[in-house]
Amino acid sequence: MIELDAINRDIVDLLQDDGRMSYRELGERVGLTPPAVTERIRKLEEQGVIVGYRAQVDYERLGFPLLCVIRLNAPRGAAGVDEAIRNIPEVIEANRVTGSESHVIRLRARSTEHLETLLHELWAFGDSVTNIVTSSPVDRRPMDVADALPPIRR
Repeated sequence: MIELDAINRDIVDLLQDDGRMSYRELGERVGLTPPAVTERIRKLEEQGVIVGYRAQVDYERLGFPLLCVIRLNAPRGAAGVDEAIRNIPEVIEANRVTGSESHVIRLRARSTEHLETLLHELWAFGDSVTNIVTSSPVDRRPMDVADALPPIRR
């Protein structure tokens, strides 16, 4: 585990909220010069704490209004299931899990008919339970690192 000081925790949180924030603005928010912020970010990237930057996309505006959670029960070690899941472009997240299911998959679908087509691809590997998300009281969000990590020892 990499220990972060208070400034690095704040930098990580700020970048999670806005990955396009300028070094100048970051510096103003954490009390450092832009070159000092640049160096800290470079080190955080080298340490693997910051692993990338990406845009948030509104899938509904692109014609994928259904967010679905699928719990797939494929036999443990079933050949090809992970690759098949990776090859479905509508899958936005997939995790192998403990418990009665083997995978929990989140995907976006255009319609229930489209969802059924995607499920047929997954049913080749096992049974599933599918939920269509009706609302998200906590939408996907970054974790508040400054509050979640243990207190800094002084």
